[in-house]
Order: sequence, then C-alpha cells, then structure tokens
Amino acid sequence: MAIDGTYYNELGSMLTITSQNGSVSGTYQTAVGNARGIYDLTGYVNDDTDPAVGWLVLWSNQYGDRNSLTCWAGQYYSEDDTIVTMWLLRSESAENQNWAATQVGEDVFYASQELAKTRGRVAALRAPAHPVGA
Repeated sequence: MAIDGTYYNELGSMLTITSQNGSVSGTYQTAVGNARGIYDLTGYVNDDTDPAVGWLVLWSNQYGDRNSLTCWAGQYYSEDDTIVTMWLLRSESAENQNWAATQVGEDVFYASQELAKTRGRVAALRAPAHPVGA
C-alpha cells in the first residue's frame, strides 16, 4: 500500500509503518522528550487512495516504562505523501488528577526528512506526543 514507508514529523521523530490487510505495524522513535529508544506501534488503515489511519504506541521498551501511551488518528494524503494526525497522550495518574492526565495535539508526518525539518521550525513550539517528565 502507498502508505508503507518511513515518515518524519515536524519535531524530528521517525515513524516507520507497514500495512497488510487493514492492519498497521511498525516502529516509532521520538526525537524529543524523555522517551528514548524505539517503540513498537500497532494500528489500522482502511483501503483507499487517501486512507484513514490510526496507531498506538505504548511508551515501554528496554529503557523503561513511562506508564503512558499515545494514539494517533489521521489521514494519509497520497498527493503530498504526508500523514496528518491528531493525537492523545494518556499518562498514569491518581484518580483525583484524572483531568490532567490526557493531552491532545497534532502531528504531520512527511516522507521527506528535509521537508519535515523545514516545516518544523514553526511547529517546534507545540507539545510533543510522548512523555516529557523525568
């Protein structure tokens, strides 16, 4: 499928995805924050020219468990070879702090790392889609 490949967001994070029979798998490596290493991802994509796509990363790997996860939902645009998404980052919290445990944001993933860097100068002020605390 056309969506298969490696993409970079405005903050320099790298997304590698492969799709088969409506399922998406791959890896995510963040370029910022406190979640080092490579993380597995899983999700779904519909079979269309410009398909809807969504995936989830559990922020746990050989370097540690951040007690959080992020899910992205968006659409792949074949003309620009980009994936435009909104994300939810959910962190573990005490019940009385539930209101502060979910963050919302957006990411655009580009097939060109250079294009992602160019566009990222403006986007660098946005919150990242992964844990940033100690």
